[in-house]
Amino acid sequence: MANERLLRTSVRAQRVLRITTVWVVLGCLAALFEHAALLKHGFPSVLRDRLDERFFTSLLAGLFGGALYIFVLRDRWRKLAYTTAVSVMALVLFGIVFALGAVWPAYRSPVPDLGTAVEEHLLSLHFLGTYLYWLLVMGSTMLMVRLNDQYGNGGLNYLTGFYHKPRQEMRIFMFLDMRSSTAIAERLGHVKYFQLLNELYADITDPILYSRGEIYQYVGDEISVSWSLRRGVGRQRCIRCFLNISRKLKARGKHYEERYGLAPIFKAGFHYGPVTTGEVGLVKKERIYSGDVVNTAAHIQNQCNAHGVDNLISQDLVDVLRLPSHFKLREIGSTELKGKRTAIRLWTLVHDTNAQLAAAPTVEQLQKM
Repeated sequence: MANERLLRTSVRAQRVLRITTVWVVLGCLAALFEHAALLKHGFPSVLRDRLDERFFTSLLAGLFGGALYIFVLRDRWRKLAYTTAVSVMALVLFGIVFALGAVWPAYRSPVPDLGTAVEEHLLSLHFLGTYLYWLLVMGSTMLMVRLNDQYGNGGLNYLTGFYHKPRQEMRIFMFLDMRSSTAIAERLGHVKYFQLLNELYADITDPILYSRGEIYQYVGDEISVSWSLRRGVGRQRCIRCFLNISRKLKARGKHYEERYGLAPIFKAGFHYGPVTTGEVGLVKKERIYSGDVVNTAAHIQNQCNAHGVDNLISQDLVDVLRLPSHFKLREIGSTELKGKRTAIRLWTLVHDTNAQLAAAPTVEQLQKM
């Protein structure tokens, strides 16, 4: 759990630094625009002074404001509509910009009539321009963060058109599926089962994003996650992602027991190989992966119940992962998969959730509950 918290903090800190960098660039561009506008209308202006002011203001705003949003507000506002979140942020920014622009200077240098000074500042074009600028910057930042959440770590590729033409890639796939999902759905009913899936997806999203994985598809209770080979093998991210998901669900087990009467367990199949990656569709564009590796990973995951484990890894992936010695693997042996002419060797990662899987109720037991 300590490693997961450290990884989460590291990823969020990187986001704050990216936000700060963008805000500094925007601040410098705004300084150039102000300088040109003032000179055009015959007002004196020193470019260096304006750049220095905008640079340090944007730097401090990015470090503190960006950190406040990413570390504190983002998780709390995730379930709010974008317009609602921006409206709340508009009120917060109004108070901040007003306090920094009028109240704080008046406090440091007392004026004879504080009320008049505050009113004049509130009605000034400087206050209005500063407020609208930061509202636009903050609103755009919140939108980009939400788009990143919507499309995952590969969201930037949608904007750049990276996959506009099909590309050949080596990718790792992890197919996740909830054990005994059909029996659970029958027992809970459609509405409550949907609520369960929604909570599960929310719980496992961060471990996926922090491992730099890309959510490929949601199909019912099944989730497929993908990494480029370099990214997934680096620091064994694909395997650590599954372990972090298992730990998080175990830590949240009491909540699920109290609300749904069960502790959900996911099983996973891992494989890697060459795929053709590209975007399809004109209106609702979607990135798809075409190749035998996708179907093979899905079939590997389907073998978990037969072997009584919660994860299966292909020999091909084991060979390139180079797992450290503290990862304990147990060989399953050669297994024939549906649609494959030759058997494939499989391994399972031994961890505490395997024992939890063995003790979990079977489909028949769930149907009797």
